Amino acid sequence: MTGLLELRERLRSFYGKYEIYVTAGAKFVLGLVVFFLINSQFGYMGRLDHPAVPLLLALVCTFLPVNVMVAFACAMILLHLSALAIEACIIALCLFLILFFLYGKFASKNGSIVILTPILCHFKIPQVMPVAAGLLRGPSSYLSVVCGTVVYFYMNGIKMNIVNFASMEEEESVAKFTAVLKLLVSNKEMYLVTATFLFTAFVVYVIRRQSIGYAWRIGLFLGNLVQMIALLTGYVLLGMPEKIMWVVLGTLISLAVSLVLEFFCYNLDYSRIERVQFEDDEYYYYVKAVPKVYVAKKDKRVKRITPRKKTVNRRELAEELDIDQDWLD
Repeated sequence: MTGLLELRERLRSFYGKYEIYVTAGAKFVLGLVVFFLINSQFGYMGRLDHPAVPLLLALVCTFLPVNVMVAFACAMILLHLSALAIEACIIALCLFLILFFLYGKFASKNGSIVILTPILCHFKIPQVMPVAAGLLRGPSSYLSVVCGTVVYFYMNGIKMNIVNFASMEEEESVAKFTAVLKLLVSNKEMYLVTATFLFTAFVVYVIRRQSIGYAWRIGLFLGNLVQMIALLTGYVLLGMPEKIMWVVLGTLISLAVSLVLEFFCYNLDYSRIERVQFEDDEYYYYVKAVPKVYVAKKDKRVKRITPRKKTVNRRELAEELDIDQDWLD
């Protein structure tokens, strides 16, 4: 355990020393994943479906706020959809405008959550995000989880029904609009996942805010349990048993990630709880203080050992120089 605590302190020290470079590198990697994923899944426009485009966009986003990455990703999606069907592009544009209004109004500082949520949905482990948001952020950030989830299910619906759009004639605009709206409005799985994520995040948030021992750990365990039960029940009722394995696997991964977050952000020593009482002119105050688990850095002391000087008398020196000893007087 001591070794892990020392490793945590080294990582914190490294991040504090090189925060600018670490943040820039993380944004570059995140941009690469986002833009390459969009091209690989929705490469309908040939001009954008080139490795140089995601690389260039990721480099630009490295030096800009995360919200710029969100805007670039939405623009890239719209361009791909315009090459597939202009009706799908128009519906997506209206959807993005609504989500951007809600996101910009209440959760503008949570661009990374908007980006990470559809990525985790693509890799079938979206359960990580609501629990992590409940542990690290406030209620306003949960709207970002909703935005990312809705965008993923809309785009996944377009991808799963691309054959229908390709088979329709250009004159069948009304039919295309109807098909696109049906993908968004009648998607019961999207409603299930969105409601579950919101409820899970609030459960984790409420519990970890309590002044009880091991609040974060209780919150993350109960949050993952509630999330798994809700998703399993919903998928069984919707007749989608093939999703059960991914729900269980995603919950296990979410639990592991949550424990790592607790270790780095909220590792407390409940064996040394202190209770302090003081007063002012109007109130009595009862304070419960729980110290953080902290390992002091080891002081490295370097002791230099100099070789002992050898003393040489006059006789030995004279013999070595092959001279008369009296000459050394």
